[in-house]
Amino acid sequence: MGHKKYYGYKPKHEHYEVTIYEKKAKVGEHLDFVYEDGECGMNHYFWGSEIDYEYNRHGEVEHNHIWDKENTKKLMLRTGTKNGKALVEAMYERFHEHKGSADFYMRQWCEKRE
Repeated sequence: MGHKKYYGYKPKHEHYEVTIYEKKAKVGEHLDFVYEDGECGMNHYFWGSEIDYEYNRHGEVEHNHIWDKENTKKLMLRTGTKNGKALVEAMYERFHEHKGSADFYMRQWCEKRE
């Protein structure tokens, strides 16, 4: 009879995402906040404007801001959350009224709180 080998604890994969602002049109943008396996980040996409075509031949521009695990823990502490799902919901509640400029306000808020 064979023995099952124990290879250690494998943590559960966590992925939570919320769309903070989205404008779907020929010229549009999409801003989301993501938590994945202990790290969080913010993605902001623009497409269709003449300025975007100056940066990329497809007319798409992407800005990504990623927090490492240590800074994600600090962010959880500052927002009073204990898990990724609560952090994503807290960031949405705090910044969704800023619409397309929410990424600026998010970065500014984080810089003030180190």
